Amino acid sequence: MDGITRLSAGELAARMRGGDLTCAEVMTAFTDRIRRLNGRVNAIIQMDLDAAMRAAEAADADRAAGRAEGALFGVPVAIKDNFDVAGFRTTYGAAALRNNWPDTDSLHVQRMKAAGAIVVGKTNMPEFAFGADTDNALWGRTRNPYALDRTAGSSSGGAGAALALDLVPLADGTDLGGSTRIPASWCNVAGYRPSTGVVPKVPSVAPFDRLHVMGPMARRVDDLRLMLSVVSGRDPRSPIAPPFGPEEFAAPLSGDLAGMRIAFSVGSASFTIDPAVTRALSPCADALSDAGAAVSEDDPNVAFMARSQPVFRALCAAEYAGWAVDEYGLELGHDILDLVAQSRHMTGYEMERAYAARVKAWHILADFFTRYDLICWPTTSGTAFRPEEVAHDDYDWGTVYISPALDLPTASVPGGFTEAGLPIGLQIVGPPGSDRKVLEAAEAVERGLRVWERNPPVDRPVVAVPVAE
Repeated sequence: MDGITRLSAGELAARMRGGDLTCAEVMTAFTDRIRRLNGRVNAIIQMDLDAAMRAAEAADADRAAGRAEGALFGVPVAIKDNFDVAGFRTTYGAAALRNNWPDTDSLHVQRMKAAGAIVVGKTNMPEFAFGADTDNALWGRTRNPYALDRTAGSSSGGAGAALALDLVPLADGTDLGGSTRIPASWCNVAGYRPSTGVVPKVPSVAPFDRLHVMGPMARRVDDLRLMLSVVSGRDPRSPIAPPFGPEEFAAPLSGDLAGMRIAFSVGSASFTIDPAVTRALSPCADALSDAGAAVSEDDPNVAFMARSQPVFRALCAAEYAGWAVDEYGLELGHDILDLVAQSRHMTGYEMERAYAARVKAWHILADFFTRYDLICWPTTSGTAFRPEEVAHDDYDWGTVYISPALDLPTASVPGGFTEAGLPIGLQIVGPPGSDRKVLEAAEAVERGLRVWERNPPVDRPVVAVPVAE
């Protein structure tokens, strides 16, 4: 059964469509693993495994009737708790919203279901997806599968931990300041932030926002591409037009980087990078070169952009959670209350300075991308920390803050392990609209190093995590 759960989403779907595996067999393998291992990390915080099995049996009946259709046919998936799925609560990690039962699915969930995916449950996140650790008063903390005393990353930490333990082959996340990429880096999986508009946000309380995007997460890079082939594409309810449609992601990734120019800076002086991270990621340069890319040590000095992130973060908090603060007040946690309060006391001068820094950084990178197709940084400047030991404001988050502010498609791919045995991701960044190139480079690193094959230990005692009803 564990052999089934190690297969990629693409291979699972193909084998179920072809009849080599039944959907019920696959669902049995994943539900058994969820029951055995989810309690170790508290990744999936709502689930209906009986309903998932019924959906799998219905999919088998469809196949028997000649209706085995869809790129994600029979594939178990988990959905982050800030997206709507009929039959599950959307709590945003907030106790005040414990009884919020939506009637319909978010658009990308609709598209995944239409492609044959089966939702097994919802993944954990901090309250309203703001915070350095996936922890909240309603569902508790999600632990890192590679080190149970460390964070799984945020805000899509539940998705990252679930993927690392093979509880699902495919999940979704969101990304404002690294929320798909940080958990991917620290859980040894792949996470992606697409160009704005590639995946429409429907419904959304902030439809004009370009900083916060939905992004796929998976164990394998080509599964990111597969999910994007399903969830991308224009929708008239979204005012942000995508740069291209699903056809951009139709063909499997080759990992061929012939003719590509890549700047490589895993020891960037612009950020405070842990030397252990630099050492772990250094072999990635050879993987890119072996795939045909011309790799050079170079680094644009745009680290100053990170100083503006608190402004954009507070403004986004107001857009996405201001309504909840107005309605529920002190029933919410202090992190989201403080962020929204910060936005409401912000001066026009503070906002103008943040946008000026954004413009300056854009001109620097626009020039840089005339010489290079992509740039590689560490996804995170350090490895997963123990939540009680790190002052989060002192951590250098700069490597993940550049992409949202400048609308840059960005992948985090498993890039190595430190001497202490902790995973770290390589971040691959391209100019707006270069999504295919970014994913091809990530595929080349995956093929060249195969870091994803190093599984987390599962022989330690299971940690009991209290879960709110």
